[in-house]
Amino acid sequence: MTATLMAHIRRLSTDGAVLYIRISTSDISRLGLEHGRALELDLGRVRITGILKTSGGSPWLGPTLGGSNGAITSALRGAGFEHGMDVSASIAPIQMPGSGNPATSAGPLSAKSVPVFKTFSSKISSSDAIGAIREYNRAHYRGKLNTALDREAYDRFRHGLARDLEELTDQITFVGEQYGGAQRRFLPHGIRAEAAVIARNLLNVLDRWIKLVTDAQPLAKTIPDETTIDFLFSPFAGSKRWPVWASKTLHFIRPDVFPILDSNAKKPLGLANLGGSPREYRQFCLRFRDVLVTSRDSLEAARAEDAGESPSDLKLLDKILFQLGMKMN
Repeated sequence: MTATLMAHIRRLSTDGAVLYIRISTSDISRLGLEHGRALELDLGRVRITGILKTSGGSPWLGPTLGGSNGAITSALRGAGFEHGMDVSASIAPIQMPGSGNPATSAGPLSAKSVPVFKTFSSKISSSDAIGAIREYNRAHYRGKLNTALDREAYDRFRHGLARDLEELTDQITFVGEQYGGAQRRFLPHGIRAEAAVIARNLLNVLDRWIKLVTDAQPLAKTIPDETTIDFLFSPFAGSKRWPVWASKTLHFIRPDVFPILDSNAKKPLGLANLGGSPREYRQFCLRFRDVLVTSRDSLEAARAEDAGESPSDLKLLDKILFQLGMKMN
């Protein structure tokens, strides 16, 4: 299991300026973390070292010996973090001078089982972005030019989801079959038969499903909450659950909100082993947004190369990450 958790950036006091990282009790329990353990949290833009404090009602990462809350605050603010942000983070135990090695203590967290994602950078260079767009737009997938396949996908969903069962099944089948949302070898029947199950599931909740998708704020502004993602993903279950199929369908309807949960896109984000649960998709969205925000200049340069092929900066970044991930195979 990938060792990730949610780092909650908060103020130490209601009217104070000092920031700290709060860690939920559920993450502490899930990872077997212990009070007093020295940890390093990789928040993508910055790494914070501290000592886990579980006393009191709100577990948090306190300063190490010789460190200070002020230093943690400075590091967080220097990386652009503010009060109220929830940030997907990877975690690793560390050994502090003069202490025992926490990696050998009891519990499932260990130096070997908990990698820090060394490959992740929240900033993509302009040259990498432009090169990736150029390569993506010239490449083919299943016999079709990538840009032609993308245009067909957005065209099929330009009016949202169909309310007729056969038309809706056609839409879902296209995503699963032509756009790689499903793999036939994992099915006891054809992709269209699985798509028909998903289409019926969607029709049962369609009004609420459409409203949530329509009302969603762009990813650059906010991240969908886990409950919302869980509901939107829930119809995409037949012989198995299909989070990638769900994310691709959502993307074609709202390409400014929902990034595609693709294995290649996950790699340059340092999330190669991330699964597809609603919680993990939200972690993917959090890290995706970090890059979206910090790479604006590079995206602007890539946009000129893209020549209007992408309907949003989110799609532009999706193409860049996909192509960068292809090179990491």
